[in-house]
Amino acid sequence: MDTGHAMTIGVLARRAGMTVRNVRAHAARGLLPPPRLQGRTGYYGPEHLARLDLITQLQDQGFALAAIERLVASTPRQSAEEALSQYLHMLAPWAPEPALEMGAAEVPGWLGVEVTAPTWDALFAAGLLQRLDTDRVRIPNPGLVRAGAEAVRLGMPVEALVVMREELTTHVGAITARFVDLFRRTVWAEYAGNGFPADRHGQVRDVVGALQPVAAQALLATFRESMPAAISLFLDEVSDAFEKEGPGRGEGRADSDR
Repeated sequence: MDTGHAMTIGVLARRAGMTVRNVRAHAARGLLPPPRLQGRTGYYGPEHLARLDLITQLQDQGFALAAIERLVASTPRQSAEEALSQYLHMLAPWAPEPALEMGAAEVPGWLGVEVTAPTWDALFAAGLLQRLDTDRVRIPNPGLVRAGAEAVRLGMPVEALVVMREELTTHVGAITARFVDLFRRTVWAEYAGNGFPADRHGQVRDVVGALQPVAAQALLATFRESMPAAISLFLDEVSDAFEKEGPGRGEGRADSDR
């Protein structure tokens, strides 16, 4: 490393957009190669900055530090950078819609629905909206919030939709974990067992990219298969209620109120 262009930990942290404390924490976890020592001062180079950038990008994609730590610890140092980059490329097809930031006053117009005080409270409590300051908010998952707005327009209450979102996250999380575990035990195990061969990078990345539409298609097909049965059961229950009430009684009550 050219010491004329080396960075102290303070310079490294500033260029990486982190605090010195965060850089030290990453180093303590073994996520960074050791610095070059001159006397009692450690100097860092471009490879350290690149590693911090990879770690930040992986965290932004939802990767846990503990998982990054395990990967680095189990991979030869000369291959760790390559493996981290490969993970980042694999996550790219699954990246969610970028978060939005806007003025709080703009949210109702963006959603196309009225946002009452209880609705604001429910959205903030669920993490669907994040307050940046008194006038601006961040929307981490715009697609999910837009879908909720469509359901509100259909007459469904926000509070019930927030509860459903929690249930949906739980169930879909379990399903996606099964898909990823299948990938890990098959394609990835073979790839890692062979030492991450360069000629397989593209193939493994393509498999992960193709897994997204395959998994989405399987989920949608299963949903379409299950929904008619659920609606049929609902209609049977409604029909039973109408039969017990009598075909003309509802109309008679309506006439008497006129």
